[in-house]
Parts: sequence; C-alpha cells; structure tokens
Amino acid sequence: MNVQSILRLGACAATSLLFALVLWWTLLAPSPPRILAGAVLALPLAVGVPFLYSGKRRAYAWMTLGLTPALVLALTEVVANPAMRFWAALVLFDVIAAFALLVAYLRVTRSSSLLSQTAP
Repeated sequence: MNVQSILRLGACAATSLLFALVLWWTLLAPSPPRILAGAVLALPLAVGVPFLYSGKRRAYAWMTLGLTPALVLALTEVVANPAMRFWAALVLFDVIAAFALLVAYLRVTRSSSLLSQTAP
C-alpha cells in the first residue's frame, strides 16, 4: 500500500466515524430541530465519502469546508453543555484528525496533479 491509499482510507474512516457521531447526537434526544440540524451536518459527510474513496482531489478540497459545521457544533457543545462534553470531545478529535488527513492527502497528491495540468 502506498501513502496515497493509506491517507485515502484514513480520511474515509474519519469522515465515516464523524457521520456516525452526528447520527448518535441526532438520535440521542430526537426533536425536529435536532433532526434538521443532524441532517444538515450529515449530508456533506454522506455525500463526500464515496468521492473521497475514489480519490477525487476536489472532494478532499471541499470536504475540508464540509467539516466546519461539525466543528462549530462540537465547540459549542463543549462550552455550553457539560452533559455532552464527552461526545463533543470525540467529535473535536475526529474533526481535527479528518482535517489533517484531508490536507495530507491534498499535499501528497499535489505534485502529480500539477504535472498533469502542465502536460501538453
């Protein structure tokens, strides 16, 4: 296995885990606003994982932005809701790990994409 495939699988795993944590939060105490917020948080994650797995660089680029709502929710829960601190800490750790894996994949694949753009 090369570095690209390891980073690709790691990014897929971290994003899938984040999807599961968002579903856990949504189903913990279901209410209409929480279900709507959970759907908004989970949609980019669910849409992005197949594209991440296929190795599309654009998916890695936009997925770094797709992690932002989960990061904001987790930071808010850490500060405002002591009962959810464990969940929020898991989400924060996972968002940071997923972001690092996404950026690492973009850095590793950067040279090959630049070569393909400049080839005649």
